[in-house]
Amino acid sequence: MKNLFFILFAVLFTSCGSNEEEEKRVLQIKEGDSTLVVNIPKAACKKCQKILEEGILKESGVQQSILNLHTKNLSVVYTPEKTSPRILETTIERLATQIPCK
Repeated sequence: MKNLFFILFAVLFTSCGSNEEEEKRVLQIKEGDSTLVVNIPKAACKKCQKILEEGILKESGVQQSILNLHTKNLSVVYTPEKTSPRILETTIERLATQIPCK
C-alpha cells in the first residue's frame, strides 16, 4: 500500500503541466552559425525540454538548443556545413514522439 501511494504521488507531481518559470537562457550564436526555430505545441514540462534539447545536441553540427516552454519553440544553433534544417527537423520530429506530454 505504501508503494502504491508513493507511485501515485510521483505520477501526480511529475506529470506534464505548465512551467511557471520564465525562460532566461539565451542562444549564443557565433559568426557562420545558423539558427532553426521549430514549434513543439505539446511540449509542456522539464522532461519534454530535456528530451528535445539533449536529443538534438547529439546531431552533428548542433552547438546549442533551448526549448522555451512558454512559447513552445525549440531554438537550435547549428553549423550549416555539418547539417541542414531538413536533417534537424527530421530529428526533432522523431524526438517529439518521445516526449511524455501528448
